[in-house]
Amino acid sequence: MEKVFPHLAGQSAETRTRRFFLALAVLLGFLQAWASRMDLVNDTVSYLDMGDGIWHGHWAMAINGLWGPLYAAILGIAVGVGRPSLYWEYPLVHLVVFAIFLFALWSFDFFLRQLISLRRENESSEECAVPAWVWMTIGYTLFLWSCLQLIEVSETNPDMLVAAFFFCACGMLVRIRRSAVGSATYLSFGLVLGLGYLTKSIMFPVSLLCLAAAFALGRRQPRQTWRFAGAVAVFLALAVPFIVALSLQKGRITFGESGHYNYAIHVDHVPRTHWQGETPGSGKPVHPSRQIVDRPATFEFGTPLEGTYPAWTDPSYWYDGVQTPFHLRSAIATETRLLRIETLFFFELHGALLATLFVMFYVGRVKLRDFSAYWFLLLPAAGALLMYAAIHIEPRYLAPFLVVFLLSLFVSVHLPSSLESLRLSSGFAIFLFLMFIVPVESTSLHVKEFLRDVTGRSKSDPNSYQAVATAMQRLGLKPGDRIASLEYSLYGMSTWARLARARIVAEVYYAPGLAECASNDFWTSDPATQEKVIQAVGKTGARVIVSHAAPAPPTAAGWSRVGNTDYYAYWLNPPTREFSGSSTPDPAATRLVLKTK
Repeated sequence: MEKVFPHLAGQSAETRTRRFFLALAVLLGFLQAWASRMDLVNDTVSYLDMGDGIWHGHWAMAINGLWGPLYAAILGIAVGVGRPSLYWEYPLVHLVVFAIFLFALWSFDFFLRQLISLRRENESSEECAVPAWVWMTIGYTLFLWSCLQLIEVSETNPDMLVAAFFFCACGMLVRIRRSAVGSATYLSFGLVLGLGYLTKSIMFPVSLLCLAAAFALGRRQPRQTWRFAGAVAVFLALAVPFIVALSLQKGRITFGESGHYNYAIHVDHVPRTHWQGETPGSGKPVHPSRQIVDRPATFEFGTPLEGTYPAWTDPSYWYDGVQTPFHLRSAIATETRLLRIETLFFFELHGALLATLFVMFYVGRVKLRDFSAYWFLLLPAAGALLMYAAIHIEPRYLAPFLVVFLLSLFVSVHLPSSLESLRLSSGFAIFLFLMFIVPVESTSLHVKEFLRDVTGRSKSDPNSYQAVATAMQRLGLKPGDRIASLEYSLYGMSTWARLARARIVAEVYYAPGLAECASNDFWTSDPATQEKVIQAVGKTGARVIVSHAAPAPPTAAGWSRVGNTDYYAYWLNPPTREFSGSSTPDPAATRLVLKTK
């Protein structure tokens, strides 16, 4: 049968390969989400606070210079509908992220199948017809690598959603290139790009590049100009209201403050939090956080922003007035340094990426026109990589753009028609996958953690966010109470405070890992200075001061350990009685009251 109908054998292999990778992706994604279900990335606290505001109709909470409103709205709907207890709120967030991962998987599958179809259409009779299962293996290996090791399902920030929208947009670009489109595709294209922008501001310039590519691809086709206008209209219908609202809030035209803020932090080296205008040439803050003690540097920030940790609810608010002067030499140095780091991603998967590309390019027929055939994918992918290289990069930022860029390089290679070429392409596809799966047990595949949990052999962490929040509630902390921290609250303090529905309104700006504030340790100060800090914090309305370090000396008066955790509390307004009752109160009774900004 296969000899008579060889295409059926290829189709069967393609189907089997696709089903295998889909099942593998779902399994690995679920295990990664399960292993991290009780944890949370610190930025997500701000998204959850925004989501609460959106769910309760406080729409001003959606207008934020750094955090996109779409992901916040998704979390707000999930928490609002699910009404999780203290224990289950963060697992619910991971369930949402896992669902977004499945959406990214669907989007990539759509993109990859469209790309394989385009590749088949571009093949000539003189070159090797690479089987579809080979492209499936290469493509899905890149997807698994990017989403499980660069972004990670355990990462509760919106980067997975950005990847999903970008993959979907690229799939539609390929359809436009193949002329297999109608009005629905163009309208969906504009919708996807608009939603991508509402997820993260980097997608605004990337969307413009995608729209430019779509226009160039369809301008010579009948009626495509009007269809393209529909895509632009849908994109603008989603993007313009947010741009107008944000621009009115900032008093200038802006589509997002993320680039402005990160340039100040990572290029001009302005302090990442509590900027007071101390950096020469950085400008003067319009409304900085209030410094209440000089040494150790202690700040109050309870108003006017709402949320668990107002200093991080919208960092761009506190940085209004920051100046980012352009210096050509500094810009070139930054771009060069970060581009050098980006090239290191070609050495990932134990060097298999670079080795596979090198041999395929060496053996295959590669001309400039082969690359130019996929320019419409290379343009937005390379554009995003260059934009990130101008300011700041993290693996999760680059993941979807690296995948599209690398896949465009792979499909540009045309191998000579021979049995050796067929074996070479098949061998390298398998080799690439094996180099991904080899370290997966210790990185992406959390089998040990899963088995330990389901068999009941795991031990609860006494310092988990849930344990700390529960212990503080048992000591008398109530929803809406103001608290102060002796450490930089972004690193863990705000994450348990979110569960307790408390508000951090003051902090000693201290974190051992940050050079800018490593010397602000409260516990190395003399007793008189410590008392001065406590009195200053007491005037902020904070009910309790919390420390994640043991008091020094251990006999320091007024400090008590928080349950079995490593946290310690100093009550400025002691509870009249120990909190009794359920450790997981009704979410409706513990929800923060969010005011319209």
